[in-house]
Amino acid sequence: MHHANPQDWEQIHSHIRDQMRAVFNVDDTRGLELFILLQRSAHLSKLLDTQIEDDLELSGPRWQILMRLLIDEKGGNCTGLNPTNLSHSQRVSKNTISALLRGLETQGLIQRAIDPADLRAFRIQLTPAGREYVIANAPRRFEKVDSLLRGLSIEEQEQLITLLTKLQRAIIAQIQVPAPKAALTEE
Repeated sequence: MHHANPQDWEQIHSHIRDQMRAVFNVDDTRGLELFILLQRSAHLSKLLDTQIEDDLELSGPRWQILMRLLIDEKGGNCTGLNPTNLSHSQRVSKNTISALLRGLETQGLIQRAIDPADLRAFRIQLTPAGREYVIANAPRRFEKVDSLLRGLSIEEQEQLITLLTKLQRAIIAQIQVPAPKAALTEE
């Protein structure tokens, strides 16, 4: 797959500005440019995550589940998490989380335990092998993720984190949550 170099991207941004001005009579294209840059950055970070997967033999989503379980465990939650909580925290569907959990279970990295509060449900826990895997591979994975910021100074990294956090809050404030649908009643 071809990835544009920074000079190409400046030409692309210039083209976007010119087209927005010509077609829509819009002078300020910073919002659209930022949107495109954020989407492109997210895409490139997923590509980097895929490269990490190739190195470490575990997909990004599976890794995130293991990290979440270890963090919860270190925080005192030794009973594990239910699949619904994992689904919400990973922002994936219940079907997707089920497939991810099956894969982790097949790899021997997690186990299912009956929920003592609800014997019909189960909780997901790390196995000793899963715990060891996360602890052993975290430094290499963190190094790969840290490589995202190598082109920025420490001050620029902190500024970027601050600005993206502020942008995220602004976006969240604009998101409209749909009102619950009224139940249909027979007349």
